[in-house]
Amino acid sequence: MRVLQEINYVGGLGADRWITGGYHDAFIVLGHEHYFWPAKDPLAAKLEKVRPDVLMMGCDRLTYENLPALKMARKNGVKVFLFVGSFTMQNSVLRDIILHHDPVDIYHGETELPWMQDFMKESGKPYFLTPNAANPKYHFPTAPVKKYRHEVVFLGAMMPNKRAALEELLLPLKKKYDVKIYGPNWTAKDNAMRLAALVSRKAGLYGVNNWISEKRITIPPGEENQLYSSAKISVNIHERGEHIKTHVILNERTFKIPACGGFEICDFVPPLRNYFKEDEMVMASQPIKPGEVVGADDLHGAWVKDWFEKIDYYLKHDAEREEIRKSGTERALKDHTYVNRARYIISLV
Repeated sequence: MRVLQEINYVGGLGADRWITGGYHDAFIVLGHEHYFWPAKDPLAAKLEKVRPDVLMMGCDRLTYENLPALKMARKNGVKVFLFVGSFTMQNSVLRDIILHHDPVDIYHGETELPWMQDFMKESGKPYFLTPNAANPKYHFPTAPVKKYRHEVVFLGAMMPNKRAALEELLLPLKKKYDVKIYGPNWTAKDNAMRLAALVSRKAGLYGVNNWISEKRITIPPGEENQLYSSAKISVNIHERGEHIKTHVILNERTFKIPACGGFEICDFVPPLRNYFKEDEMVMASQPIKPGEVVGADDLHGAWVKDWFEKIDYYLKHDAEREEIRKSGTERALKDHTYVNRARYIISLV
């Protein structure tokens, strides 16, 4: 099978690079061919060149301009997968194309149920959950190394839409513990390099952009498992805020940390329990009423106090931490890799 998957641009540092790369490696492991479709490339020409059996694309590429190529692809037997979210039907163009042109075979995404109920009701289409995952090419346990032996580590970007959560949950830890933060956008130098990369892309200098992006990587992909295997606690913090009340997603860290042999403490994201039991991963929690749907907007709930208490507790209880770490790693490697997700995509085809 030949799979063509959209990516914003090859060599970027956004989540799409790592997610699409995870699918790329997984499809190859399973004996299929996988190709990238950079956003700058015309769809019709890419379809003609690759001649895929499956096209995986995001809503940004679902346009009136691409509609003829999509219809022709489906007529020729290509199965089209569209990555959607809880906000998809709020876009008038997407809404019109989905309702009146039927250009897609499968609507899927990483937004957890029940936050996609409105999409299914408004579109009349089924939604298939394809969560994030770990990439077994890079994410597997390894021996601890000295340079990453910290009490608490966090690997992730400092972005405007994540600032509130990071300032509330991560930065206070630095006052009490040995905390090391890795990732883009945390320093003035890195932000200057980010701007230079943006200018390069706008000028069409993608080689320069890719060179800058590689220089900005603080943890090489081949060392990510060393980071998580070496730290006592790897914290996982999700984007939060009023604008994502109906947009609940488990990020890649959720699955990468345990797959690498790390011990994870996750912030309050109740759907986590659909993937890891309490004895497989620690989550800051608070009581939930029966039938209550909890979004990701609350940064002032009882769970915030529980977050800090659990970090303090598990730093002091090595044996308990180790048992949970082992169980979480076993679960992640068994059920939550991109190989698992690619197999599911194939089953939908």
